[in-house]
Amino acid sequence: MGYSEILETYEGIIESDLRALLDQEAKRGGDYHPFIGHVYRSLQEFVERRGRRLAASSTLMVYKGYTGDIDPRAVRVCSGIELYRHSILVHDDIVDNETMRRGGPALDCVLGNNYDSHLGQGSSLFAGNILYSMALGAVLESGFDCQKLRKVMDLMWSEYKDLNESQILDMLFEYKEPDVAEWRAMASKRAASLFKVTFLTGAFLASAGERDIGILREAAEHIGFAFDIQDDIIDTFATREQYGRDPCGDLSKRKKPLHIAIALSRDRRLAAIMESPHLLSEDEVEEVREAIRKCGALEEAKSISRAHAREAQRLISETTMNGEAKDFFVSFIEYVDESLDWYR
Repeated sequence: MGYSEILETYEGIIESDLRALLDQEAKRGGDYHPFIGHVYRSLQEFVERRGRRLAASSTLMVYKGYTGDIDPRAVRVCSGIELYRHSILVHDDIVDNETMRRGGPALDCVLGNNYDSHLGQGSSLFAGNILYSMALGAVLESGFDCQKLRKVMDLMWSEYKDLNESQILDMLFEYKEPDVAEWRAMASKRAASLFKVTFLTGAFLASAGERDIGILREAAEHIGFAFDIQDDIIDTFATREQYGRDPCGDLSKRKKPLHIAIALSRDRRLAAIMESPHLLSEDEVEEVREAIRKCGALEEAKSISRAHAREAQRLISETTMNGEAKDFFVSFIEYVDESLDWYR
């Protein structure tokens, strides 16, 4: 099976356990207070919206790649990983003033409905914290021995701290123009941090050797860079029909992904367009895209992403994971790489 087929199989396994966990918490919350029950049911709907469970599936694949098996303890940890990821998404939507997430309203819009944005955003902030605490609880109650759980806990809180540091810098870049080195410093703790959590959690629980732990840590960072660059290019160059969102959404908020950081150093027209936050017109979108293409920033960003992808593939091949796991990750990396050609 290819990357997509394997991912679909693993998603089903994880979603079944995740649903049971969320059902339990929604009932407990409802017994406490009707509005808290509403918060938990809204969280459940938010988490269960159709989307790829890449983070949790990666953890499960790494675990199986070393043990050759899947057990309920590992699946419960993967549910925790999915809750961990969604705690980040909830907070992202508040900070970015997003109104939609995967075809549905952002959580703060749901919780503020019939009230106001103050209650919506405040409740959503706390709800994101609840998801993080649920994630830790799912891991701690999974049944693995204390030594392994300690490694995972140390990993999760450390990378969560790092990811939040990167989010602060990402916000700062809305007010300044980062150079490529500064962008790399920020991105080294963004998607890279999430991939480290997903890869190393599976490796720790499977008792992978120290050599492989080091290789996976480095591979996760390279995959994180490649994924971030690809995702940012999609935001700029995909159509609404392809992406389900207005093109150049990040730029309308003055965000500075790698291809924009490169382009700003070469074409000052972009600085004028991004001077104040606003939804870009169709003409502005085309002007931005043309400027990025013409100055070579798009191709340079693609080249950097591909270099990270190739290095990640090389590192994955050096691990002692089984062939199924290696093929899964190599196939995913190839997908990220090849999708860059869709946007010109």
